[in-house]
Amino acid sequence: MEAKLREEKLKELTENEPYATKDMTYKNSTEKLAVYQIPVDYLVFNQYNGRIGTYVKTYEKQYVSIDPSTKEGEKIIVDFLWKSKKKRNEETLKDIADKGQLEYGIVTKDGVVIDGNRRCMLLKKLNKTSPTYFKAVILDDTLESNPKEIRKLETIYQMGVDEKVDYNAIEKYLKCQDLLSDDFTHEEIGNMMGEKETKIKEYLEILELMEDYLKAYGYEGMYTRLDEQTVEGPFVD
Repeated sequence: MEAKLREEKLKELTENEPYATKDMTYKNSTEKLAVYQIPVDYLVFNQYNGRIGTYVKTYEKQYVSIDPSTKEGEKIIVDFLWKSKKKRNEETLKDIADKGQLEYGIVTKDGVVIDGNRRCMLLKKLNKTSPTYFKAVILDDTLESNPKEIRKLETIYQMGVDEKVDYNAIEKYLKCQDLLSDDFTHEEIGNMMGEKETKIKEYLEILELMEDYLKAYGYEGMYTRLDEQTVEGPFVD
Protein backbone atom coordinates (compact mmCIF):
# COMPACT_ATOMS: atom_id res chain seq x y z
CA MET A 1 0.00 0.00 0.00
CA GLU A 2 1.41 3.39 -1.00
CA ALA A 3 2.14 6.05 1.62
CA LYS A 4 -0.63 8.40 0.48
CA LEU A 5 -3.27 5.69 0.75
CA ARG A 6 -1.96 4.57 4.14
CA GLU A 7 -2.20 8.15 5.37
CA GLU A 8 -5.80 8.41 4.17
CA LYS A 9 -6.73 5.14 5.88
CA LEU A 10 -5.18 6.21 9.18
CA LYS A 11 -6.85 9.61 9.00
CA GLU A 12 -10.21 7.85 8.68
CA LEU A 13 -9.43 5.86 11.82
CA THR A 14 -8.71 9.01 13.83
CA GLU A 15 -12.23 10.24 13.10
CA ASN A 16 -13.56 7.40 15.30
CA GLU A 17 -13.46 7.06 19.06
CA PRO A 18 -9.99 5.96 20.23
CA TYR A 19 -9.44 2.54 21.74
CA ALA A 20 -7.44 3.95 24.66
CA THR A 21 -4.83 6.59 25.52
CA LYS A 22 -1.08 6.44 26.09
CA ASP A 23 1.03 8.82 28.18
CA MET A 24 4.05 9.91 26.17
CA THR A 25 6.41 12.81 25.60
CA TYR A 26 6.69 14.18 22.07
CA LYS A 27 7.96 17.56 20.88
CA ASN A 28 8.90 18.41 24.49
CA SER A 29 5.31 17.99 25.65
CA THR A 30 3.97 15.18 27.83
CA GLU A 31 0.32 14.30 27.39
CA LYS A 32 -2.21 11.53 26.87
CA LEU A 33 -2.39 10.64 23.17
CA ALA A 34 -5.14 8.61 21.54
CA VAL A 35 -4.55 4.95 20.72
CA TYR A 36 -6.33 3.37 17.75
CA GLN A 37 -6.76 -0.19 16.50
CA ILE A 38 -5.04 -0.19 13.11
CA PRO A 39 -5.38 -3.05 10.60
CA VAL A 40 -1.85 -4.38 10.16
CA ASP A 41 -2.23 -4.16 6.37
CA TYR A 42 -2.17 -0.35 6.75
CA LEU A 43 1.29 -0.41 8.32
CA VAL A 44 4.88 -0.71 7.10
CA PHE A 45 8.03 -1.39 9.06
CA ASN A 46 10.83 1.07 9.63
CA GLN A 47 13.73 -0.77 8.00
CA TYR A 48 16.24 1.29 9.98
CA ASN A 49 14.76 0.19 13.28
CA GLY A 50 17.50 -0.10 15.91
CA ARG A 51 16.68 -3.76 16.57
CA ILE A 52 17.78 -4.96 13.10
CA GLY A 53 20.37 -2.38 12.03
CA THR A 54 23.14 -4.95 11.56
CA TYR A 55 20.99 -7.10 9.28
CA VAL A 56 19.65 -4.23 7.18
CA LYS A 57 22.97 -2.45 6.70
CA THR A 58 24.68 -5.71 5.76
CA TYR A 59 21.91 -6.69 3.32
CA GLU A 60 21.89 -3.26 1.64
CA LYS A 61 25.67 -3.32 1.36
CA GLN A 62 25.54 -6.69 -0.42
CA TYR A 63 22.37 -6.28 -2.47
CA VAL A 64 19.94 -3.33 -2.83
CA SER A 65 18.04 -0.90 -0.60
CA ILE A 66 15.00 -2.43 1.09
CA ASP A 67 11.60 -0.94 0.27
CA PRO A 68 9.36 -1.89 3.24
CA SER A 69 6.18 -0.93 1.34
CA THR A 70 6.61 -3.87 -1.06
CA LYS A 71 5.80 -7.50 -0.29
CA GLU A 72 9.40 -8.46 -0.94
CA GLY A 73 10.75 -5.73 1.34
CA GLU A 74 8.29 -6.59 4.10
CA LYS A 75 9.23 -10.27 3.94
CA ILE A 76 12.93 -9.44 4.31
CA ILE A 77 12.27 -7.24 7.35
CA VAL A 78 9.92 -9.79 8.94
CA ASP A 79 12.68 -12.42 8.59
CA PHE A 80 15.23 -10.06 10.17
CA LEU A 81 12.93 -9.18 13.08
CA TRP A 82 12.05 -12.82 13.68
CA LYS A 83 15.62 -14.13 13.78
CA SER A 84 16.90 -11.16 15.83
CA LYS A 85 15.34 -12.79 18.93
CA LYS A 86 13.82 -16.06 17.72
CA LYS A 87 13.19 -17.72 21.09
CA ARG A 88 11.73 -14.53 22.57
CA ASN A 89 9.57 -14.06 19.48
CA GLU A 90 8.18 -17.59 19.71
CA GLU A 91 7.16 -16.92 23.32
CA THR A 92 5.67 -13.50 22.54
CA LEU A 93 3.78 -14.84 19.51
CA LYS A 94 2.01 -17.37 21.74
CA ASP A 95 1.38 -14.69 24.36
CA ILE A 96 -0.18 -12.29 21.82
CA ALA A 97 -2.27 -15.11 20.34
CA ASP A 98 -3.60 -15.93 23.83
CA LYS A 99 -3.94 -12.47 25.39
CA GLY A 100 -3.73 -9.95 22.55
CA GLN A 101 -1.38 -6.96 22.30
CA LEU A 102 -0.90 -5.51 25.78
CA GLU A 103 1.69 -2.79 25.10
CA TYR A 104 0.72 0.03 22.73
CA GLY A 105 2.96 1.09 19.86
CA ILE A 106 3.60 4.32 17.94
CA VAL A 107 3.22 4.95 14.19
CA THR A 108 3.59 7.96 11.92
CA LYS A 109 0.59 9.53 10.19
CA ASP A 110 1.40 7.50 7.06
CA GLY A 111 1.72 4.19 8.90
CA VAL A 112 5.45 3.71 9.50
CA VAL A 113 5.96 1.82 12.76
CA ILE A 114 8.19 3.85 15.08
CA ASP A 115 7.81 1.79 18.25
CA GLY A 116 6.57 -1.80 18.22
CA ASN A 117 8.09 -3.24 15.03
CA ARG A 118 8.50 -6.64 16.69
CA ARG A 119 4.92 -6.72 18.00
CA CYS A 120 3.61 -5.59 14.62
CA MET A 121 5.65 -8.32 12.92
CA LEU A 122 4.07 -10.97 15.14
CA LEU A 123 0.59 -9.59 14.51
CA LYS A 124 1.24 -9.70 10.75
CA LYS A 125 2.14 -13.39 11.15
CA LEU A 126 -1.14 -14.01 12.99
CA ASN A 127 -2.96 -11.97 10.33
CA LYS A 128 -2.48 -14.84 7.88
CA THR A 129 -5.16 -16.86 9.70
CA SER A 130 -7.49 -14.06 10.88
CA PRO A 131 -7.53 -10.21 10.71
CA THR A 132 -5.31 -8.54 13.33
CA TYR A 133 -4.98 -4.97 14.57
CA PHE A 134 -1.99 -3.07 15.93
CA LYS A 135 -2.94 -0.81 18.85
CA ALA A 136 -0.90 2.38 18.55
CA VAL A 137 -0.69 6.15 18.83
CA ILE A 138 -0.85 7.83 15.41
CA LEU A 139 1.53 10.82 15.28
CA ASP A 140 0.64 13.98 13.38
CA ASP A 141 3.97 13.82 11.49
CA THR A 142 5.67 11.64 8.89
CA LEU A 143 9.35 10.69 9.06
CA GLU A 144 10.03 13.10 6.19
CA SER A 145 8.17 16.05 7.73
CA ASN A 146 9.79 15.89 11.19
CA PRO A 147 12.73 13.46 11.11
CA LYS A 148 14.64 14.70 14.17
CA GLU A 149 11.69 14.60 16.56
CA ILE A 150 10.64 11.16 15.37
CA ARG A 151 14.21 9.79 15.54
CA LYS A 152 14.44 11.18 19.06
CA LEU A 153 11.16 9.54 20.07
CA GLU A 154 12.17 6.26 18.43
CA THR A 155 15.53 6.18 20.23
CA ILE A 156 14.06 6.92 23.65
CA TYR A 157 11.58 4.07 23.31
CA GLN A 158 13.94 1.60 21.64
CA MET A 159 17.28 2.26 23.30
CA GLY A 160 16.44 3.68 26.72
CA VAL A 161 17.98 2.11 29.81
CA ASP A 162 15.16 -0.42 30.34
CA GLU A 163 14.98 -1.59 26.71
CA LYS A 164 18.48 -1.72 25.24
CA VAL A 165 19.30 -5.02 26.97
CA ASP A 166 16.89 -6.62 24.49
CA TYR A 167 19.00 -5.58 21.50
CA ASN A 168 21.98 -7.25 19.87
CA ALA A 169 25.25 -5.87 21.19
CA ILE A 170 26.31 -4.18 17.93
CA GLU A 171 23.06 -2.24 17.49
CA LYS A 172 23.87 0.49 20.03
CA TYR A 173 27.05 1.43 18.16
CA LEU A 174 25.24 1.71 14.84
CA LYS A 175 22.44 3.70 16.47
CA CYS A 176 24.95 6.26 17.76
CA GLN A 177 26.46 6.57 14.29
CA ASP A 178 23.04 7.06 12.67
CA LEU A 179 21.99 9.71 15.20
CA LEU A 180 25.26 11.59 14.75
CA SER A 181 24.56 11.60 11.00
CA ASP A 182 21.13 13.08 11.80
CA ASP A 183 22.92 16.06 13.44
CA PHE A 184 22.32 15.13 17.06
CA THR A 185 25.13 16.02 19.46
CA HIS A 186 26.90 13.47 21.66
CA GLU A 187 25.09 14.92 24.66
CA GLU A 188 21.67 14.66 23.00
CA ILE A 189 22.35 11.06 21.98
CA GLY A 190 23.40 10.24 25.53
CA ASN A 191 20.21 11.73 26.94
CA MET A 192 18.08 9.70 24.54
CA MET A 193 19.91 6.44 25.27
CA GLY A 194 20.23 6.95 29.01
CA GLU A 195 24.03 7.24 28.83
CA LYS A 196 26.66 9.86 29.60
CA GLU A 197 28.16 11.88 26.76
CA THR A 198 31.55 10.21 27.35
CA LYS A 199 29.98 6.77 26.87
CA ILE A 200 28.56 7.81 23.48
CA LYS A 201 32.01 8.98 22.37
CA GLU A 202 33.40 5.64 23.52
CA TYR A 203 30.75 3.75 21.52
CA LEU A 204 31.71 5.67 18.39
CA GLU A 205 35.42 4.97 18.94
CA ILE A 206 34.68 1.25 19.34
CA LEU A 207 32.60 1.30 16.14
CA GLU A 208 35.49 2.96 14.29
CA LEU A 209 37.75 0.08 15.35
CA MET A 210 35.11 -2.43 14.25
CA GLU A 211 34.83 -0.78 10.85
CA ASP A 212 38.63 -0.80 10.43
CA TYR A 213 38.56 -4.52 11.20
CA LEU A 214 35.79 -5.23 8.68
CA LYS A 215 37.57 -3.21 5.99
CA ALA A 216 40.88 -4.97 6.62
CA TYR A 217 39.31 -8.39 6.05
CA GLY A 218 37.18 -7.39 3.07
CA TYR A 219 33.85 -7.18 4.88
CA GLU A 220 33.30 -3.42 4.83
CA GLY A 221 29.72 -2.57 5.83
CA MET A 222 28.85 -6.22 6.63
CA TYR A 223 28.06 -5.72 10.31
CA THR A 224 26.58 -9.18 10.82
CA ARG A 225 30.18 -10.48 10.80
CA LEU A 226 30.59 -8.81 14.18
CA ASP A 227 27.63 -10.68 15.63
CA GLU A 228 28.56 -13.99 14.04
CA GLN A 229 32.07 -13.96 15.45
CA THR A 230 31.15 -12.49 18.85
CA VAL A 231 33.96 -10.00 18.62
CA GLU A 232 32.53 -7.10 20.64
CA GLY A 233 34.54 -7.94 23.79
CA PRO A 234 38.05 -7.53 22.36
CA PHE A 235 37.12 -4.17 20.78
CA VAL A 236 35.73 -2.92 24.10
CA ASP A 237 38.85 -4.13 25.90
